[in-house]
Formats: sequence, C-alpha cells, structure tokens
Amino acid sequence: MATLSQISRLPRMLGAVLLLCLQVASVSAESLKGGDVTRGSLVSRDEAGQVAEMPLLDTQVKMTVTGPILRAEVTQTFTNPSDSWSEALYLFPLPNEAAVDHLQMIIGDRIVEGEIKEKEAAKATYEAAKTDGKQAALVEQDRPNLFHTSVANIPPNGKVTIKIEYQQTLVWQDGAFSLRFPLAITPRYAGMTEPARREIKGEISLANGWQVLPGERETRMVNSVDEQSVQGKVAIEVVLQPGFELDYLRSPSHSLEQASDETEQQALSVLIDQSDEYKDFVLNWAPVASAQPRAAFFSEHKNGENYGLLMLMPPQDIDASAVNREVIFVIDTSGSMGGTSMIAAREALKAGINGLSSGDAFNIVEFNSSTSVLHRRAVAASEPNKRRALQFIEQLDADGGTEMRSALEAALSRDDDSRRLRQVIFITDGSVSDERGLFKLINDRLQGTRLFTVGIGSAPNSFFMEEAAVAGHGTFTYIATADEAQTVMENLFDRLAQPALTHIRVAGADVHAVMPTQIPDLYAGEPLAVAMKLESGSQQVEISGRIGDVAWSETLTVQPSDESAGVEMDWAQRAVQDWRRAYLRGESQERMRNAIVELGLKHHLVTPYTSMVAVDKTPVRSAAEPLTSQAVPTAKPHGLQLALAQGATGYQWTLMMGLVLLLVGGGLLIQLRRQAGDSELQA
Repeated sequence: MATLSQISRLPRMLGAVLLLCLQVASVSAESLKGGDVTRGSLVSRDEAGQVAEMPLLDTQVKMTVTGPILRAEVTQTFTNPSDSWSEALYLFPLPNEAAVDHLQMIIGDRIVEGEIKEKEAAKATYEAAKTDGKQAALVEQDRPNLFHTSVANIPPNGKVTIKIEYQQTLVWQDGAFSLRFPLAITPRYAGMTEPARREIKGEISLANGWQVLPGERETRMVNSVDEQSVQGKVAIEVVLQPGFELDYLRSPSHSLEQASDETEQQALSVLIDQSDEYKDFVLNWAPVASAQPRAAFFSEHKNGENYGLLMLMPPQDIDASAVNREVIFVIDTSGSMGGTSMIAAREALKAGINGLSSGDAFNIVEFNSSTSVLHRRAVAASEPNKRRALQFIEQLDADGGTEMRSALEAALSRDDDSRRLRQVIFITDGSVSDERGLFKLINDRLQGTRLFTVGIGSAPNSFFMEEAAVAGHGTFTYIATADEAQTVMENLFDRLAQPALTHIRVAGADVHAVMPTQIPDLYAGEPLAVAMKLESGSQQVEISGRIGDVAWSETLTVQPSDESAGVEMDWAQRAVQDWRRAYLRGESQERMRNAIVELGLKHHLVTPYTSMVAVDKTPVRSAAEPLTSQAVPTAKPHGLQLALAQGATGYQWTLMMGLVLLLVGGGLLIQLRRQAGDSELQA
C-alpha cells in the first residue's frame, strides 16, 4: 500500500518525467528541422558555440564537356556580416564519380592554392594555421559524393570565395549521354542500433534520426521559409562539345537557355533561384542514329606513362531463350521519402508489377522503421495477384526511420529449390549513413541474386545507390518524378529481360593496370568502360565474356596518343574507386588505405585518406581577436517533406510516450488518492 509521502512525491515525479519527454521531443524536432540539408552548408563555431548567419551570395558552376570528359568549376561566394573573425565549415555534394583535384580560396585580395597531403597531416597543417591567425582552407572527402571544406580566419565584414574543380568521365547508356550535378543533399538516417556519437549545435546528442553524416561530423543546419531568402542564386553554364551531331539535348529537371554555333558546340545556361528548383540538375543528349557510338578510345601521355580509356558497346542482337524470373520489389516508405518521392516510388512500383510476365513470380518487401512482406514467399505473376499488389501499393505512405538492413536481409533470403533467375529491384532514396556495412551485407548474402537499385526523388544518395548496384552485380536507375516512372521502369525491365554480359575480361600483351580489376556485369544498352595503362605504339586489346550461354570476344587495335586531356585523371579516379571496393575481393583495410593514399598523393586527388589544404603564410588575425560563429541557412531538396507526422528522428514517438505517461500517471494518481482516502476513512 502506498504511503502518503509516496503519494505526495508522485505528481512531482510524473511532472519531471513528462517535462523530460517533452524536452526531448522539442530538441528532436529542432534537429529534424535542421536536418534538411541541401546544396552546401557553411557553418562555423567559437568556443562559446555562438551562431550567426552568413548569407550565401551566389554559386557559379561552369562545366565543359569534351567527348566523354567533363571538367567543372564550382565557385561559391559568402559574406561575413559580423565585426569579428570567423572560421567556416562548408558542406557540399558532388557527383559520385567526381575527382576533386583543385582548391582555390579567395579572401579579399588573397588567393590561396591547395596542395594534397595525407588526411591527418592536412588537418594538422590547417589547425596550426588557424591557431596562428593565418588564412587557410581544408577540403576533405566524407563520402565519394559529399565533401567538406573548412575555412579559417575569414575577415570581419569581408567575403570569401571557394572554388572547387573536379573531373568526371561520362558514358553513354541506352544510346544517350547524361550528366548530373547535385544541388541538394537528402538527409541520412542513423539506425536505431547506432550509438550516439555526434553533437548537434553543441547542445544535444541523438542516437537516431535524420542527419547528413550521423556520428561523424558536427553540423548545424536550418530550414524555414523565412531563412530561404538569404539563399543566393545558382548559375550553371555548360559548354558541350560532344564530337557528333545531336539528335536531342534536353534537361528533365530544369529549363534551359541554349545557343549553338557552326562547330557543333552547345552553350547552355540555367539560373536557379526558386525553392522548387533545388534538385539535381540533369542534362541528357544523344547522337543521331547514324552517329551512334560503337566503340571509342581516348589516351593521354603524362608523367612518362600512357593512359587509355576504352568504351565499347557489346553486341545487342544475340539470341537467348527467355527465362522465368523471381522478382523481389523492395520499397522504402521511410520519412525521407515523404512528398513527391513517395508518389514517384509508388508509380515506379506499380510500373514494375505491370511489367511482369506470366511466367514470373514476385513479392514486395516494404520497410521504414520495421520490415514487412506482402506474401510469405513469392507468388505467381497472375492477374489476380497483380491486382492485389496494386491495391497494396496504393495505401503505402512515408513514415518512420530507414532501417534498411532487415529489408535487405529479407529480400536476399531465398529458397534453395527455386530455379528461377532471381532479381531484386530496390526502390529508395538511399538516405542511410552506414553504407559500408550495407555493401558488405549485400556482398555476403547475394549468392546468385542480382540487385538493381532505383533512385527516387530530387536528390537521392547516388553514392549508396550506385555502390549497392555494384555490390549486387546489377545497375542503378534514377527516377526524379512520378511522370517518368512508367518509361524508366519499362526501360529497366527491357534490360532485365535480356541476358547480361558476364565474366568480362580485358587483356593485351602490353596492356596492364586495367581498372576496375573486377569488371561488373553489363546489361542491354550499357557500354563497357575501362581505363588502363599501355606501352607506346599500336596495341591490341582483347575483350571477352559470356552473353547468356554464348561465348563472345572482340579484338581492338588502339593507338596511344597525347590528345585527350583528363584520361590520366580518369584512370586514377577509377583506381581509387576500385581500391575502395576492395572488400569485394577480401583485401585488408590497411592495404586498401595505403594504395589509396599513394594514388591520391601521386595524382593530386582528394580521397577518403588524402585531403587538400591551402595556407597563406602571412598571419592576418592576432591571437587576441576571437573567432565567432556564422552559418548559411540552406534550402531543403525540392519535394522533400519531413514533418512531425513522419517521426523521422523519433520525436513523434517521444511525444506520444509523454502523453501516454501523462494519462497513465494521471490515472495512477487518481487511484492512489482514492486508496489514500479509503485508508484515512478506515483510520
């Protein structure tokens, strides 16, 4: 029986518990609000953790495409409106294949060039310069598609300009070339089992939730309608020299201003200044039918070595009997898929169901904070089963976290008795933080299954999507809007219905260091693209593989020259990617790291283990002058809806639990008071 003293303490205890729950809910809501990060976030801090806005004046992106090589300059200018010196942290996305090899920092009339160093050494150089009052910049790679710049000692009421240069090699697919420039970052989800290792604004720590780099990097991000006004404009210029007559040139994402001249050079421009335009910029172009590429070879002589880039379209007309398939559709219904992404995902899944043949079998795996399956095992693709699946798809909505591991485990589990060709089609925005662990899971569980990723939304995590497809011996497909879901999924199913080119080898007497070392399977409409080193003079390169049960080989004669700038950089970037995937062939972490460090230092590349640092030798800030904190409010990706109803960081659950505790506690309090009253009456 409760005592009167216990009863008197109970309201205070319940009030404290409820207050704690509501405080956690409030903090988590604030963190979610700050998690909608987009096209770069410039944040800074001082010892007291004070924060002020640093407006982004403008962003200029200049791209030059010559044949398959894209060279880009990304220049962003910020202003410091405060009367004190600042250190800024700048987070920005780039294409997954981007090879960042140049940094320039301009503050006032000072121009500082970057040099490459091992990551730890570069960080130490930067920290020492910051302490000494020198202007400095540091560029680090957090993910292959996400980079981070630190800028020390920005002057009061001054401006800072940061210029990043990168190179990317483009390949044609389905008869067309495509480039993508990310203007937004979809927030990452930290799994429910991951420990809290990261502070937000120096005030709280979260074990779960939507962040850009959970558990890795301190960030402050803001998102509100009022703060959007400080965002500057983004001007994109593209100079396109394709080397062939164009059939079409268009952007499915943005409106273009276009001009051309007699040299077949195309000049394009895009001005982005509206909130619904903050999504990946995509540009597609294709040659006329008579100029469709069959094979291409580019080479460059640099630092005493010959580098080659070979592209070849395998034959597409080899007869092969159709096979029955077991297609497992996996759809992400987590909170980051809210808004237009969920609409596009539903349309993509419906198109996939409608694309099944009568001899196929299928199942649907849905996941957010938990995983569920439509059927206990795959069912025949009959019309009644298809209709039942379409009805199920219509009621799917976005909510909760992105607990992807259990969904992958369910999708990659199979019956040993199944003789069907097994294909997993994974529809998601890839907003996860533990990419490497998921890649290993795919590699370990794959067996004979093939995994195909379908990226959804205005700014999917392309690094995860592409690398998951590589680990799964499949392909990556991108769907930006619901309007294109039908066409894109039809094209994907056309590719999957045809046999892939497998067991690919590229060899030659004087051909070595072919990258990648393990060439992935190729599907219909996909070209072979490999980089290599060659001896001087004419060389023969033999490519072989199997298309279904048919053996195929072709011998090409190539002539190295010194005409194509950027081929050496292409080889180096492919080599870094190849070593980053070393887990696929069982390499040790130490050997992988040493190889990537050597490549980064030799070829002046920012990698996971090498960074670029720029230091002005002359101190500009005295030790007596403090650094203050400044930040750039950022716009969220177009169409992304993260709201209380989705519970992305768990704060909805916390608030609900607080209310439950209040109700239960209130009922318990009433009951205890009744018991106390009865005791007093009995006394």
